[in-house]
Amino acid sequence: MNIRRGLLVIALVIGFSAFAVSSAHAITLIPPSVEFELTPGQEYQTVVKLFNEEERNLVVYAEVKNFGPQGETGIPSYDLEAPVSGLSAWITVAPEPYTIEPGERIEIPVKVNPPLNAEPGGHYAAVFFTEKGNTDGGGQVGIGKGVGILLLARVSGETVEAGSIKEFSVGEGSMLNRLPILFTTRFENTGNVHLRPTGLISIKNMFGRSVDTVDVNSTKGATLPDSIRKYESTWERTQIKETTGSTWKDFWVEFGNERDNFALGKYTASLSIDAGKETSIHGTASVTFWVWPWHVITVYVLIGLLVILLLIWFIKHYNKWLISRVMNAANTSSAQVKGVKPSSTSTTKDQLSKTLPANQQKK
Repeated sequence: MNIRRGLLVIALVIGFSAFAVSSAHAITLIPPSVEFELTPGQEYQTVVKLFNEEERNLVVYAEVKNFGPQGETGIPSYDLEAPVSGLSAWITVAPEPYTIEPGERIEIPVKVNPPLNAEPGGHYAAVFFTEKGNTDGGGQVGIGKGVGILLLARVSGETVEAGSIKEFSVGEGSMLNRLPILFTTRFENTGNVHLRPTGLISIKNMFGRSVDTVDVNSTKGATLPDSIRKYESTWERTQIKETTGSTWKDFWVEFGNERDNFALGKYTASLSIDAGKETSIHGTASVTFWVWPWHVITVYVLIGLLVILLLIWFIKHYNKWLISRVMNAANTSSAQVKGVKPSSTSTTKDQLSKTLPANQQKK
């Protein structure tokens, strides 16, 4: 049971990538995976390189197992207790222990000999290189540090390349408040060889203008035959800051996240993918979603209302001040007019008396 658990950990360390360098603890393996064509009855050879990064000698052992898909994650699943069959039975690796000195890199030959009646299509296996530990109290042999290489073989003959988009969706629902937006593509392989679907997601806003594109399966991960694999793609701009748990602080953290990853309104994401080596497989799908950055909207609406209230207050007080000023000016003008009239009449009479003759003045 310890062997099974130990190898499963190794499987998770390996992953299912086409390009990354596999490393577990202090043993580095190059390459992490090999993809090749097989012709029934003809031998295929490859070389695995192991590098010891520790300051002590490492002794590793080789073991071969078949693998298949584990759910829709793309992580390989190993039947560790099943007898050797299929591709794992065609692989030859020297079983004796390999001693690797500190800082040393060794090359281990791997041979594959498919029989003449090998079934056309995809065949999959993994070669593990592990450092076995001492037996435990129960007499079980434990597995120590280790790495593994994935072998993806395609036997020539009547191969079938077939697949389609099973589902295309927005991972967190159709109503969101900001980027990043997670898109999920579920691709079903109905053929007998693995496929590597790749493509683009084109995103358009409510006015039909293209705002961004997102790659699908940029690492070129494989979907094995008779399985469904989920590929996730993210539309994002800047890194999201984590919330702290405080309602007030979290509101402003989310406000900043929405402002830096702003999107507003209805969007349409259109998926286009292609797969197949000998047969062209093309698929399209689309999904719509809404983005409402309610933290940003709330803050700016409140700021807008405050500006409007201040403007109303200013206009109201300005009008009062203006009316008061006009009234004061009118009152001052009226008072001046009333004070000038008597003076003007007296002055006119004095002027007339000076200009009239003396006999007219007596009258």
